Amino acid sequence: MTFKLKATNLQNVAPGNTATLKLPVGKNAPTLDKILLTLGGTLTAAQITRVRGKANGRLFFDEGAGTLINLRDNYRGVFTAAGFLTIDFTEAKARNGAVEQLLASVPMSQLQDLSFEFDIASGAASTATLQAQIQVRQPTANPYILKRLNTNQNFGNSGQQIMYLPTGGAGGKMKRIYIHEQTAGTITDVEFRVGNTTIYETSRAQLEQSQKQNGLTPQTGVFVVDFIEDGNLSGVMDTGSAANVEMRMQSSAGNTYTVYYEFIDPIGRL
Repeated sequence: MTFKLKATNLQNVAPGNTATLKLPVGKNAPTLDKILLTLGGTLTAAQITRVRGKANGRLFFDEGAGTLINLRDNYRGVFTAAGFLTIDFTEAKARNGAVEQLLASVPMSQLQDLSFEFDIASGAASTATLQAQIQVRQPTANPYILKRLNTNQNFGNSGQQIMYLPTGGAGGKMKRIYIHEQTAGTITDVEFRVGNTTIYETSRAQLEQSQKQNGLTPQTGVFVVDFIEDGNLSGVMDTGSAANVEMRMQSSAGNTYTVYYEFIDPIGRL
């Protein structure tokens, strides 16, 4: 059963501020599936300019603006609406049942501290309001947590562009890589190499066709490498056990990318 509870410890809600939400942790604390934000007083998702989650004092969830969160929900076929913003740790369309669907939910009983920060644009109306609801389940001893971290990459020329993925202690079980293009549509192909071995190779057209066949909706300006597009979490790419992983992109022009890694990792590697 999912419990829906008001999260009343939301402080510092005002234009230009960083609103902070503290959540319960420790023995008997529930398992966090989602945070549902209700935006009031003309506050929009675009005016939530950044979202950060910190567990045991360590950054594990580093998101962009609310519009980017909604864009990725639209890709996954998750409903979005003006006036609301959802931070979702579940994988609702995962195959094989509840364990896979909820694998990356946040086991608050296994943490000593958990907080989320929401940057509010200075241009938001003085009447702006923000309310939080948490959707939780019974405590679990799940040792994993969803991480979403990002980096920026700039390539001045067209042709092959190589990015090196986080590996070892900085890596994990990669579910998706979201590449937001400053100039939409320039990436044409992608290849992944572990060491000198090619393990994944596709064109953009083939990739997006496959995603559509699995009920996903590619978004303009977002190139998504989705290792679990069919809902099977066994398809994750584990970079935590690799020494070197290259993502080789072919692009029709130079571009600047904001890259979001979405992966599952043990809490012990916070």
